[in-house]
Amino acid sequence: MEKAFFVYAWDLIAEGPENALGKIQDLGANTICLASSYHAGKFTRPRAASGKIFFPDDGTVYFRPDPKHYGTIQPRTNRLVEEIDFFKEWDKWNDGLQLKAWTVCTHNTPLGQAYPEYCVRNAYGDPYFYNLCPAFDEVQDYLRALCLDLASHDAVQCITLETPGYLPFTHGYHHEFGFVPLNPKVEALLALCFSDATKSKVREEGVNAEGLQKWVKKELERFFSSGVYPENSMAVQWLMADLIQEPDLLAYIQAQAGIVSKMIASIRESLPRDVRLNLIPTVQRPTAGCWVEGSDLKNMAALFDGFDACAYQKGAEEIFQDAWDVRNRVGTETQLNFVLRPASPDLESKSQLLDSIEKIKTLNPDGISFYNYGFLPQQNLEWTRDAFEML
Repeated sequence: MEKAFFVYAWDLIAEGPENALGKIQDLGANTICLASSYHAGKFTRPRAASGKIFFPDDGTVYFRPDPKHYGTIQPRTNRLVEEIDFFKEWDKWNDGLQLKAWTVCTHNTPLGQAYPEYCVRNAYGDPYFYNLCPAFDEVQDYLRALCLDLASHDAVQCITLETPGYLPFTHGYHHEFGFVPLNPKVEALLALCFSDATKSKVREEGVNAEGLQKWVKKELERFFSSGVYPENSMAVQWLMADLIQEPDLLAYIQAQAGIVSKMIASIRESLPRDVRLNLIPTVQRPTAGCWVEGSDLKNMAALFDGFDACAYQKGAEEIFQDAWDVRNRVGTETQLNFVLRPASPDLESKSQLLDSIEKIKTLNPDGISFYNYGFLPQQNLEWTRDAFEML
């Protein structure tokens, strides 16, 4: 069974790679999910001797990319690679830990700003710079190249894709702000992509892209001018009614999922068969909401070698419920790992964590991972030892 930690290169470097990897192995882990391509953040590191608050370079890769793989869109290399390229030198730093390349895909603000013509655009035509649009051939070429580049490293046994498609509207963007209280229906409509590439591929599926774009704008304008702000539970029902009454809305969402699935299939075909390809369906709550991102759990089970599903709920029971739903959607034969956050606000105590593990074990998981090695206080980090021992 896979027993893993999600890890950042900067934490390994700060602690000393041999020291940090030794600690991880002593806790009972057998696998590292190491960030190979990642976004910006403002991260609190409670165990760090210095750099308690850390700001990583946005939209960079943590290995030396080979230019021959890439076309129009070129990756940006993180400065830490000048110190250590863990993907190239993995065997030098540890003995026995398997390596997964944790790879953030279309979520890349610097590339979105450098190539605004390839960004997701809402019904008004506004670009979302933090989200490259997966419908563009140039974006698909970049993601295939990124995965093929990573697969060329002997130590990489699995590539775990995060955000390979369309992102939710609420993103946590720097100073994300507004005086209008949004709801699930409005956020779903604002998340729909009406870039030229998406509309072109959606039209190929027989969907009236321009007609739906006009309808979405009309619905959004009605909301913004109404002063009516329903509770989320009511807004969800409104969205469900729209999915029934507006056939192009459901068809458009399904077509977006088809765009992402076809891209994933092309990535899988380009990779060596001995390199596994996994998916993080979403980091939103609950996992079933990943449809907004173009992730179709049922159909994607045939495209990926496995799922690393983030059970980011509050408390053992909600975590189990989310995990139960994912297992039912992907089927009993699909390799399924669950990612937990053994700290506030998800799990407030070791007993809650162990309760979660006990419940998840009934779903026959193939692995348990913890997010994130550098974020956890020392006492929480120690909890994971007992959790791994239960597997």
